[in-house]
Amino acid sequence: MNCINKKCGVELPDKAVYCLKCGRKQIREQHQKLRGNGQGSAYKRGETWTAEITLGYKKDKDGQRARIRRRKGGFRTKKDALDYIATLKREPGKKAPTLSNLYDAWSSSAMLKLSKSKQCAYRIASKKFEDIAYIDISALTIEDLQTCVDEHTESYYTAKDVKQLLSHLYERAVAQGNVRTNLAKFIELPELEEKETVPFSKNDQVRLWKDLSSGSLFPGYLLLMIHTGMMPGELLKAKKNMIDWDTQQIIGCGLKTKKRKETPILFPDIIVPVLIQLSDAVKDKLWPYKRDDFYAVFNDYIKLMGLNPELRPYSCRHSAATSLDEAGISPTIIQEIMRHTRFSTTERYIHKDMSELLKEINRKIKNPISPSLPTIEQNIQ
Repeated sequence: MNCINKKCGVELPDKAVYCLKCGRKQIREQHQKLRGNGQGSAYKRGETWTAEITLGYKKDKDGQRARIRRRKGGFRTKKDALDYIATLKREPGKKAPTLSNLYDAWSSSAMLKLSKSKQCAYRIASKKFEDIAYIDISALTIEDLQTCVDEHTESYYTAKDVKQLLSHLYERAVAQGNVRTNLAKFIELPELEEKETVPFSKNDQVRLWKDLSSGSLFPGYLLLMIHTGMMPGELLKAKKNMIDWDTQQIIGCGLKTKKRKETPILFPDIIVPVLIQLSDAVKDKLWPYKRDDFYAVFNDYIKLMGLNPELRPYSCRHSAATSLDEAGISPTIIQEIMRHTRFSTTERYIHKDMSELLKEINRKIKNPISPSLPTIEQNIQ
């Protein structure tokens, strides 16, 4: 055998432990794998071993991030110390559970009754308060919770999920008598900076029809959503076998609410030839590509056509309600077509053209004394 030191490489007797020339040990030692975060550790102090876990982090008097630890010493071997870590996390005699304890119990019971999307949102939210997850809930303050939300959430909706999740855990702790009140309700959320959705204008829709007639297929998807009120996710879920041509309905692709899932999507006569064209071009799903591809193509198409850069896929659904309102369709019918439970929701999808409103006001409201007073234009002239 040769020395494992490549720079040396001299020939050695079989099973030699050390190199006679460079002194390198010939047996490769396997390094022990480090334990992951949250699993605890063990270290030697004098003649005994100590088990240690990290409970979380708090800021010290200088404002620096300081680790909160719990230790137990006096173990004869490292293995004994590591074996005790599970007990150290529970620590008999503790007066209150931690957020981690409460989340483990809640996530395996009550959380399972929520929608899959909400469960996913809460799992993400649970990662945001890991700094304080192992501290007694009775020792936490409003400031601790607020600091956690401020430092670890990037948007209003993420912060809202964290607040809601913490509120669920606190309600559980209150019911168990661990704390007296739900401190999570005092968490202040960041400002919601939400832009109003812009619908496709009449001129935009004319351009979509012209581009479709010239042979482009993508505007057909946008026109389908505009004339049916389909959500982008519903289009991506829709299949050819969901189309009932006799009743002009698309059945089974509704999303999110019970109303939308149970109510078929109606498609009017104007969109029938478009839907036929889209169906003929695919084998199964109306949008045969990946979800992300749809959004990427949408953004590229808006730029290519020179349309309003603020348009989004969801603009199609807003355009549907707006177009129906402009056509004089009754509010109750618009609500049913949009598949909303309350008309107050539908109203948020209807965007009024202010110039058209002004014309309507001027047409219907006249001066009762002198209806033929000069207009602004006549006065200027």
